[in-house]
Amino acid sequence: MFFILSKILTWLLMPIGLITLCLVGFLLFRKKPIGKWCLCIGSSLFLFFSNPIIAKLAMNKWEPTHVLYEDINEVYDYGIVLSGFTLPDRPPYDRVQFSKGADRIAHAIDLYKLGKIKKIIISGGSGVLTYEGRTEATMISMFAITAGVLKDDIITENRSRNTRENAYYTSRLIDKDSKSLLITSAFHMHRASKCFDKVNIKYKAFPTDYYGDTIRFDFTELLPQLQAIELWTKLFKEWLGIVMYRIVGYI
Repeated sequence: MFFILSKILTWLLMPIGLITLCLVGFLLFRKKPIGKWCLCIGSSLFLFFSNPIIAKLAMNKWEPTHVLYEDINEVYDYGIVLSGFTLPDRPPYDRVQFSKGADRIAHAIDLYKLGKIKKIIISGGSGVLTYEGRTEATMISMFAITAGVLKDDIITENRSRNTRENAYYTSRLIDKDSKSLLITSAFHMHRASKCFDKVNIKYKAFPTDYYGDTIRFDFTELLPQLQAIELWTKLFKEWLGIVMYRIVGYI
């Protein structure tokens, strides 16, 4: 139930959702003062959330600092890769359909081949509300084997459907005294870290898949851009997730 409610609430409170609600309010009450307020607020929200400079500043501030390969000076027992970057319900089904975020597994494979991690744990069931086919962990592990990772060096955790379950089910697979690299997208690292702290796993954060970017103060950066709204959507989704996790005691 929590899974379904979180999906619905997240959708309703996204920037585009807020703008849409304001515009609907204007259409319903356009002959009343509240309608004018809805139009003004909706227009203001659109100009704010579609500004690429503001969006990049917010994302750059939120994402943690990069960790260089050369800064990893010890060998870790596991690299824990959190899924959420594939499209399991999109055909053709004979391969992994990646979305943005594939750096999570790509960099884990890099670290494995560099000898920085001994084994790769891939955590993730189906995060798609209406799909119950092959899990993300299963499909990603197949890709990792194709990319050169030994089958015996891959552990799949395919029951989890959210970050809290990623941490919980992973904690049941490894020794609490082992050391791991926690590998997930930079924007998601704060929530993931809190969840893994909760289950007492020893780890070093290895953020990847950065959404932030260099800010160029030129004319094009002043024009509304869809990419800016997408950045805010990522942030809102993550912030709402953190709030919900705190409310229910996951972190």
